[in-house]
Amino acid sequence: MTFNQVVWKMAKADYKKYIFYFLCNSFAVMFFFMFSTVYFNSRIEQAKKLEGIQDALSIPGAALIIFTIFFISYAHNVFMKKRRSEFGLFLSLGMSPRDISKLLVIENGIIGMASILSGLLAGAVFSRLSFMLLMSSINLQDIPFHLSGKMFLYSIGAFLAVFLLAVGKSLIFTLRSSMILVMKSNRFAETIKMRSPLLGAFGLLLMVGSILTLYFTYEESSGAFLPLWTMAMFLGLYIAFSQASSFLIRLAKKFPGYYFHRLLFLSSLEYKFKQMTSIIMLVAVMIMITIFYSTLLLTFYKASEKDAVKNNPFDVAYYQIETKNNLSEAELNKILQTKDQLEIPIFYYLEKQILAGNGYHSYNFMSLRNFNELTKQEKSLENQEFLFFLNSEPEYAHTEFSETFRISMGNDEVTFEMKDYVVERRINLLPNSYEFVVVNDEVFDKMTNSLDGHVLTLNLLNVEDWKNSEGAVGELVKKFEAMNQAAPPANFSDLPYIEEELFRVASKVADFHLNKTTSGIMFYVTTFLSILFFMGTFILLYLNLFSEVDTEKAKYKNLYKIGMTSKEVKKNVTREIMTIFFVPTVIGTLLAFIYLVILSTDVGGIMNNPDILMHFLLIAGIYLAIQLGSYFYARKKMLIQLLG
Repeated sequence: MTFNQVVWKMAKADYKKYIFYFLCNSFAVMFFFMFSTVYFNSRIEQAKKLEGIQDALSIPGAALIIFTIFFISYAHNVFMKKRRSEFGLFLSLGMSPRDISKLLVIENGIIGMASILSGLLAGAVFSRLSFMLLMSSINLQDIPFHLSGKMFLYSIGAFLAVFLLAVGKSLIFTLRSSMILVMKSNRFAETIKMRSPLLGAFGLLLMVGSILTLYFTYEESSGAFLPLWTMAMFLGLYIAFSQASSFLIRLAKKFPGYYFHRLLFLSSLEYKFKQMTSIIMLVAVMIMITIFYSTLLLTFYKASEKDAVKNNPFDVAYYQIETKNNLSEAELNKILQTKDQLEIPIFYYLEKQILAGNGYHSYNFMSLRNFNELTKQEKSLENQEFLFFLNSEPEYAHTEFSETFRISMGNDEVTFEMKDYVVERRINLLPNSYEFVVVNDEVFDKMTNSLDGHVLTLNLLNVEDWKNSEGAVGELVKKFEAMNQAAPPANFSDLPYIEEELFRVASKVADFHLNKTTSGIMFYVTTFLSILFFMGTFILLYLNLFSEVDTEKAKYKNLYKIGMTSKEVKKNVTREIMTIFFVPTVIGTLLAFIYLVILSTDVGGIMNNPDILMHFLLIAGIYLAIQLGSYFYARKKMLIQLLG
């Protein structure tokens, strides 16, 4: 029998390891490709540039890449661990290390090419299906699904880079190892190093301290130290995971009745946790990112209408002058069918200030009558008094105002003193509509007649049904654009806005659709990644459990000889799998909730935002339910393998 026949017979006899290795690599290619179909989608690429989605994609995308790199490397290590005893046999029959290396290259080359083809095919099918389902569920019709050469190129390139690195590492090990070392590689004991409950306590202290520091400094620092304290938290979590089992066993030994009844489970769990620290840590982080981002972006998506209404008190708003945005009332009503309209003259004035150096200070003046009409108040002002009006939400506004200002009116220097200030959102988000100085009507008229500034008419309108006004608002915008292009330039050289920006239309319906589209895209991307994360974490846990199934069989076979029953085996296996599946799930869910609490401090805390809490419970509940189903599936398969 030739060497080729021996190799082929051994491959056929243990074909399952090849199939499992092929499926793992195929899944990795599929993960890369499915992510590429989202990341390089033409509409989403445009949104990344125009609507600020880049940050929302960066962290989950990086997490997916790191996870997939670890996943491919781990799958390859498991495959090679099962092959090393075979390589030792081949060496004993006369094969050289170079022959083994050649065999490795051929095997991995075939598996790699087959994985790329099947992974790309599966990725195209599943990405299309998930795209259709998610787009219909969030009602986004303007994002087309398409495939491009960039998606295929990046997916294949990323996979090959990691795959070839893993294969290269194995080739180096094979060429440098002796026959005896290779044959005994599966018999070396994997010792548990650095048993130190004190080190575990340090890790726990580092994790808790990082979280508390982030919580108390997040709002003040505006999240500037979020990456730093998150990395410190992850480091503490890893140290705590690596020492948690040793600490728990030392604690359990203080209660002999409890410890000796669970001796086999606790000792086995300590060994598994030590060997799986990196995997459990990675799975916990993936679960945290999945639940955290899904909750956050689902909240943004659901708040699209609420934010549009809050930021746009009027259905439509725009500035107008004699030559820009100037439509008659009849033409306006014909397009929009307005039910009420408010016109407010705003006087923009740039005053030269004599400071340490020459400078300028700009003012937006509003008459008291118009202010009272806009805010439904009854304020009063004397000639040299003013009221400062800040068009903003109180929780986000600065309240440090200058209580006096001086302005030249004719030959006189007039000093005005602040009587009061008002901070509330009353005008849509328009340029030049944040700070206003309110003076009485007589002073306002005198300013517009004697000062060299610009009078802009602020138009604020409400329509019959703003949700169905998208077509009418679009027609109004086109009408204004055509009119403004035909009109001469406004020549407002002293205003810090270009004409297109200053005379744009701010509408509730446009803001709503923009929020909905942007948040919908981000929620779609995050949901897409969440599916990939869940599939990956399940496969990783499943792979780890079943990579040692032969060792587990041998262990329980010996335990049967000393009187262990099938019922006790089933109970012990159930405990082990439950711990491995649900410890990272619970930790990841808890960390996601903590980070939601921290980020909610900017908006009044999570208790003042029950929608965030409800969305967290929904996402976490769905994830835990799916994880429960995965646990029962893995448990059933493991018991079949061990008990027959």
